[in-house]
Amino acid sequence: MSGECNYQSFRQHYFLDLPSLPHLKIECKNLKKIDFSFAIFLDEILKQKNITYELIDAHCEVLEIFSLIQRRSEFQIIPHSSSFLAKLGIWVYQQAKGFLDFFNFFGYFIVSLFQIFLHPKLLRFSSLLFHMNHSGFKALPVGLVTCAIVSCAISIQGVIQLQKMGVPLASVETMAKLALREMGPFILALVVAGRSASSFTAEIGVMRITEELDAMRVMGFDWYRFIVLPRFLALVIVMPLLVFVADSVSLFASALVIKVQTDITFIQYIERFYEYVGISHMWVGVIKAPFFGAVIALVGCYRGLEIQGNTQSVGKYTTLSVVSALFWIIVVNAIFSFVFTRFDL
Repeated sequence: MSGECNYQSFRQHYFLDLPSLPHLKIECKNLKKIDFSFAIFLDEILKQKNITYELIDAHCEVLEIFSLIQRRSEFQIIPHSSSFLAKLGIWVYQQAKGFLDFFNFFGYFIVSLFQIFLHPKLLRFSSLLFHMNHSGFKALPVGLVTCAIVSCAISIQGVIQLQKMGVPLASVETMAKLALREMGPFILALVVAGRSASSFTAEIGVMRITEELDAMRVMGFDWYRFIVLPRFLALVIVMPLLVFVADSVSLFASALVIKVQTDITFIQYIERFYEYVGISHMWVGVIKAPFFGAVIALVGCYRGLEIQGNTQSVGKYTTLSVVSALFWIIVVNAIFSFVFTRFDL
């Protein structure tokens, strides 16, 4: 070998035409430079042909490279295995760090929210209206269809059981209260969470990857006032309106099922509804709606700010955002159910 031998000079050496010899001597006197990839390639070719080789007049650097290659079978990669206590400690540390990060995020958010209340001109109303439309009203068709389907399915099961008990008229107030208190707001919140929480996380994550957030910080813009607050206020404002429409659709679907199953007319349904179902049941669902919107927005924005500078974390935290939003919606709904039951509302 002579000159420089690197990964670009493979074709200049006819390794496939090597003679079938048990041992080969390679003259390296005129070899100026050799890289690691060429040395590995040469060693593998000769091993495949069962040829041993010897380097003649080679420099010490060349000998060191080939010595390392020939001894590579001696090196073993020992997989790192952690004990149960080590894994438990890592998990506890990650959870504690996550709680502290969220409290830090929530603290900055509260400060920015008070600034907006004290100085409303700081709020970007164009961004607020955009997110009300994009994250709220555009989710209405899917949410209404979902509420109608779930209401029909639950109403069918409820009406059949009440018919067997001999009280089909009781299905009116039972299904109406269930639609106003639970099915309308809760099902709609789940749909909005799956749609908007993932959208918020992905949008903010891409802004972090493209370094838009860093640019905003350098220019002195507040992340929370420009990114988090418009999304938060948009869902808090728009969710009660969406819940009101979802309640109406759920009631209509329930009334339709009751009419088909029990021959109770719409007039009878409306009369019994006004007689036995109070307006307070509608307010129960509407009161929960802003809290659902707040949970969805905070979780979506927080997970978006957690994303690191790679595309893999976008998918990870977007999935985690949806799961977390659904979980906290269920928790908030359970808390409200307990409180309203406790105070007989």
